[in-house]
Amino acid sequence: MGRAGSAVKLPERRDAAPPGYESLDGEVPFLYAPRLEDEAGEVRDYLAEGYTTLAGILSVEPPEIVALLVAGEDWRDAPRDNARPYPPGLPYFTRSTSPPTLVLPEELSPVFRPRTNATMPLAVWHELAHAFLLSREVVRTPAWLGELVPQAASAAVARNIGLSLKDHLSRIDGQPGFTVRGFRGPVEAEDQMSFQNLLLLLGVAALERFGEDFLRHLFYDLWREDDVVDEERARALLAEALGPGGQEWLASRPEF
Repeated sequence: MGRAGSAVKLPERRDAAPPGYESLDGEVPFLYAPRLEDEAGEVRDYLAEGYTTLAGILSVEPPEIVALLVAGEDWRDAPRDNARPYPPGLPYFTRSTSPPTLVLPEELSPVFRPRTNATMPLAVWHELAHAFLLSREVVRTPAWLGELVPQAASAAVARNIGLSLKDHLSRIDGQPGFTVRGFRGPVEAEDQMSFQNLLLLLGVAALERFGEDFLRHLFYDLWREDDVVDEERARALLAEALGPGGQEWLASRPEF
């Protein structure tokens, strides 16, 4: 999954899609491999729901982006920030195109667990949240804060459109042997997924306890930061965004 970080020199801009891809109109232009027409309609719907919902939650103008549904055989030709392709099946957001592109695989990597009807939409909304956050410059933060933002945002979209996460959350191991702040890399892909799932549990719990306002506060707070956010500052930012009782609540959470 993509991750927010400090601004870096971006590679030369390139086209969003490999040759021969077709398009669907919408608030987010959607490009897809011709053989993925059925899948494109479903993913485009997730994208449209998330795009409008996140803009409302955050009270911001949504960023200008393009979405790309990539066939497996074209994965190496998808736009990216680095010279080497990303691992197959992992969605990501890249600013190597103009406008930036949300790159989605035709099939999620097997590492994505649990597999429920919420897995794909959550993955789409996660990367979409990165696109919203990176529509402005963001300084580097600890990994747990940079990934909590899109995990909580994707859960907020699900709440708004009525997608139940009960089954999905019930299949997550809430005790993987580390906390979100104690997680350290490099690690195996399965541990990375456990880290993301732990952040999802924390994000859902925060939404239930404090509502969606904390997300908007956190986005704006991160946009205002002008220096690298260390561990102590990251914890303070989250507690302040949660509001009264936030610090005590975080201290009580086993994920944290």
